[in-house]
Amino acid sequence: MDRLWNYEDYVKFLSHDNRLVRKWAFEAIEKQYPNRYTDEVSRLISDEDSHLACMAPKYLAKHQAVQHAPAILNSFLNDSGNIPSNCVLALSKMKYEPALEKIIESLSNNPNTNSLLGIFNYLGSIHKETARETLISAVKQIQDPMLQGDAALNLLRHDHQEDITWIIDSILNPVKKGKGIEHALLKALVNYLCARDYFNDLTQNLGSKSIIKDSVAVFDLFFNRNDHLSIAQEIKDKTNSLITKKQYHELIKTLLFETENIKQKRYPDKTVPGDIQKFFNIDSAGVFLFKELSKQPALWHKLRTSKNFEDIEALIGLALSVYYTIIERNAYVKALMEDKDSSGLILAIQNTGSKLPDELSQKIVDIAPVDELKAALTDDLNTWGDIEIVKIMGRIGKKDFVPDLIRVLKDADSLDYIYGMAITALNALDESADELILNAAQNNEIKEWELFSILEHLPYSESFNLIMETWNDENSEVDSYEMFAYCLQGIGDHRGIAVLQDIYNNENNADDVGSPLECLSLLHNTDIPELPAIRAERREAEKQKALRAKKMSDIFSNMGDSKNKGKGILFQKKSKKIGRNDPCPCGSGKKYKKCCLNKA
Repeated sequence: MDRLWNYEDYVKFLSHDNRLVRKWAFEAIEKQYPNRYTDEVSRLISDEDSHLACMAPKYLAKHQAVQHAPAILNSFLNDSGNIPSNCVLALSKMKYEPALEKIIESLSNNPNTNSLLGIFNYLGSIHKETARETLISAVKQIQDPMLQGDAALNLLRHDHQEDITWIIDSILNPVKKGKGIEHALLKALVNYLCARDYFNDLTQNLGSKSIIKDSVAVFDLFFNRNDHLSIAQEIKDKTNSLITKKQYHELIKTLLFETENIKQKRYPDKTVPGDIQKFFNIDSAGVFLFKELSKQPALWHKLRTSKNFEDIEALIGLALSVYYTIIERNAYVKALMEDKDSSGLILAIQNTGSKLPDELSQKIVDIAPVDELKAALTDDLNTWGDIEIVKIMGRIGKKDFVPDLIRVLKDADSLDYIYGMAITALNALDESADELILNAAQNNEIKEWELFSILEHLPYSESFNLIMETWNDENSEVDSYEMFAYCLQGIGDHRGIAVLQDIYNNENNADDVGSPLECLSLLHNTDIPELPAIRAERREAEKQKALRAKKMSDIFSNMGDSKNKGKGILFQKKSKKIGRNDPCPCGSGKKYKKCCLNKA
């Protein structure tokens, strides 16, 4: 079994004149070799193809290729064929501090909504005072709720207690005045404290039920949905009782007491190891939130008699969701602090919520406990932990995972998230797994629809034979020309050219066959008579796509920027103070007190 194309071939084709071939090569590198890196991708930062220009900075950031950050910054500043937000998000992930001043200056150029979101993310990642001051200015000036909330979230990421206090006050003060809660700022605080999913479960995902009016039913549904949470029954009962009796202030004081105890036990030493510093910061911010909320007895008393249940639900949902995330983090912190074996890491996966922290997943990938991960995958495949295990299997890449991932495809519903993740993981396994996967496909262990998505990333003659056999089977349910054509393109067998020519010239509804046919002909240096027609059709399709994109961009820009139209975000850097006896900065040669001091 010989590969038609290998890693070196894909890297070489990244420099091809035709963008279809470059896209073909990049997709293979990204999906088949996620744990390998090539500098050649940096050539695509300002590629004429918008997809490649967007994906290249993401790829380089994922691999922490900081040496290419200056080129990414240059593309962002020049808007050279790229979506600027992708560039600045890549710089954010790299934590590339040298870009700070220029990115702050770019705010005066009235960036669109998409760029602003990327810039705020970058400023939240760079923990410098100028970045923080810029975000404070943005939160104060921006009127659009979505943008203001995003700026607030990234300000909070700087972990300054005074900023947390300010945001909490900004949320509570309107409630005290009867004006209703500031939802954008509340959402920012919830997201910063990693409590979004629990907050949504308590306030939005339970249909018509209310945590204030139907607390018993809400808690039953919540803990059924989040059965990985380990909450003492005594605390559950007390929480429900306090809400039922409208003793909201007492509830906050109870949660403060509980979280303070958790934090003290979790971090007994004054010095916190670097790999759990982020968890310590968020836990500390959660405890601080409860302290601030406990200082508001008048507010809680007012809410007892208020008929504005939306405000009460939001604040109680905030408090409980933060408390539950603090409890969830116990397994994460314990696992990161244990170096002896992987048992704590596996336990952390099994008890994870919807988002396993990157620090944990990376540590598991580094240790690669193959047998433990295989054993931890449940029979029902219905936990968050199962999804994370499948993701990690793909990142580790061992061929040992092939039977487990195929079992997921057999047993999971095709609409389940874990189903798609299993296909992605199979495509990402080492080349040593290829023969096992292909054998499983030949033995009908992989169903028809996923077969196309898997064989597309197995460049072997045997893959071509099998996909043709499936396509020509009269009993096959697969009838998508597009899926078939892109599968042949991915395999890259030269025999696919004639197959796609026949479809292009003789079948109806085969418009999506043109690009794969062109790509295959270029890969094999084969002249085909259909090429002028294919390119003419693509030019027209791209023209129509550009028109639609412009319309959508105008709509999105008007929605997000209408309240800030024509207003750059003002930011003044703090200049060094000039002493009375210092030389005057105007250049006169006189002392400041004898020259421009009085003018100032």
